[in-house]
Amino acid sequence: MLLPEPSLPLAEYQRTPEFTAENAPASLRHDHRTKAGIWGRLIILEGQLRYCLEDGSGRAWTLSPERPGWIPPDLPHRVEFLGPVRFFVSFWR
Repeated sequence: MLLPEPSLPLAEYQRTPEFTAENAPASLRHDHRTKAGIWGRLIILEGQLRYCLEDGSGRAWTLSPERPGWIPPDLPHRVEFLGPVRFFVSFWR
């Protein structure tokens, strides 16, 4: 199953701090979304996490340092931590 990817040229404009499973905001584990027109990029530095769409499709992907993931604008999603992980989210428009 392919991860969603943006089709337009985008530029990164902001990044979160680095997170671990221990210090990541609890809101990441629950249904949330980026703003309209804003793409997110999950960058995994160490370990793995599962990126789950909450749009009723049941689609989910395991992300790793070799496999980052794009977060489409305004699409409900959440993450699951699969053991120790270190990651950040960058935002693109």
